[in-house]
This record gives sequence, structure tokens and C-alpha cells, in this order.
Amino acid sequence: MHRLHMWAVLTVLGGWSLGGAACSSPDKAPSANEREARSDVLKNLMASRERLPDPGALDAQRRNLKVEVQGGEPAEQEEAGHPLPSASTSGTVEWVGDDELLFRDEAGQEQEVRTEEDTLYVEKGQEVSRWSVAQGAEVRVRYEEAQGEWVAREVELLRRASEAQAPAENERGRVPDESRPLGFQR
Repeated sequence: MHRLHMWAVLTVLGGWSLGGAACSSPDKAPSANEREARSDVLKNLMASRERLPDPGALDAQRRNLKVEVQGGEPAEQEEAGHPLPSASTSGTVEWVGDDELLFRDEAGQEQEVRTEEDTLYVEKGQEVSRWSVAQGAEVRVRYEEAQGEWVAREVELLRRASEAQAPAENERGRVPDESRPLGFQR
């Protein structure tokens, strides 16, 4: 018991002396060498906690960036490591999320399909960015079922949203004359 008290007293005295030494000169800022040493320690500590990114995700990001910058390459039929899609359906996009696509098929049913980093987006045989798909666009989705949900492998953009809306206005009849007030249209 006496030894325990002795260690406790020594620990308290050591803490006071170290605390007093650290607080002895509050006006003095740490030197450049001390700041650099602290920075190296923190950088090494954070580097030890970082995880390496998934190589497949990096390839998909690289491909998406290349498509956005260069305009795409001819679409490949089968991606390495993924089987060919088992089914396909088409319809009009209702909503686009970060990892899902909601569209209304030809029968009028809403369908939800999950998209992944390696989902291929194609328009007229050329690969396009995933941001090309917007609400109102007509798409054909080739997918496979995984754990009870549809996973898109390829989204083919049949008609962009802006192209799909223009014919709909012409089908309604005449286009309003912008030069006249709404009540005086011919």
C-alpha cells in the first residue's frame, strides 16, 4: 500500500512539473521545427488510418471523367467481371438519384432500378456521362436481379428530356403566339 501511495505522489509531482514547464512561457510560439514535427506526426497518423480505394471504383470514376471530358468511346458489350444483363425494359425517367433510377415503363408501372459505379450509360452507341439522364428522358435499361432488386448494367438513352418534350408541345395543336396576350390567341 505504501508503494502505491509513493507512485501516486510521484505521478502527481511529475504531472505538475511537466505541466508547469509546458505553461512556463505562454508568449513564446512553437518554433518552425516544432510545428513541422507536429505536422509530420499528424500526417503519418492520418495516413495510417486511410484505406486504399477500391480499384474497380477508381476505374469507373476514371471512365466517367473520360466520357465527360472527351465525349465517350464506342460502348463495349460486356464489362470484365460482370455477366451480361439478364433482362431489359424501357420507359420514361421519373426521377434520378445518386444510386437509383425511377422510371415509368410502357405499361405505366413505376420501376426502380439501382445503379452502381460501373453502370454503363450509352447514347447512339457512344458512352455518355451518367448526368446525361434526366427526368423526362426515354431510356432502355438492361439489368440483372440481385437479392430481389434490379441492378442496372446498362442504361441506353433513347431520347433526351429536352427532345422528348418538344414533340409533345406540337401534338397538342398550335403553339401559342408569344406576341399576343393569352386571351387573344388565334
